[in-house]
Amino acid sequence: MFGTLILGGIGIWLAISTWVAWRAARLVKPIWLKALVIVALGPLLFFAPVGDELIGKRQFERYCKEAEEVKIYGTIPVGEAFYTADGKWKLANGLLPLDEFNRIVAIKNSIIRWDLGPSIRTEVPAAIPIQYWDSKIYEVKTGRLLAEFRMHATRGGLISRIFFERAGFFFVKPQCSPRLRREGYIEQAILPFNGNVGGGK
Repeated sequence: MFGTLILGGIGIWLAISTWVAWRAARLVKPIWLKALVIVALGPLLFFAPVGDELIGKRQFERYCKEAEEVKIYGTIPVGEAFYTADGKWKLANGLLPLDEFNRIVAIKNSIIRWDLGPSIRTEVPAAIPIQYWDSKIYEVKTGRLLAEFRMHATRGGLISRIFFERAGFFFVKPQCSPRLRREGYIEQAILPFNGNVGGGK
């Protein structure tokens, strides 16, 4: 039902854009100029409501690319509490029984602490609202900073913000983070496997 309304709205706006372009073309004399007005003005009017998001998409992607790096300042080698004997991360893929998974997570949380950043985020110059914040990981025992990375988020363009609660409905994804964060390898980078370390914490 909702999708049908969206398609209907797009169809109506396409008809209006075409009609306005056709009416504007009637105001000029040369036939070639009439065709040019219709061809140029029609698409311009049609895409105008999402123009900010089209521009903002490129800006958002640029900010995300610039923040692709995860800065690793220190590591804590661990053994078979987190890895199998052949060095595979136990917390990957959800293959562990729930109680075993929770036990390992509790050990991990006693070693490292995540700081996901402030609740008030910094806005950057862009055609659409784009915010960033820095997430950090600390060693619990010493308070030492182990890693940090930057994340970006957007609520999309004006049309997305007015008609949709979820960001990036048309063209922009709502959030971006470095590849290590997206693929879930940050903790493995901070807690590398060392077969000489015992099975406990």
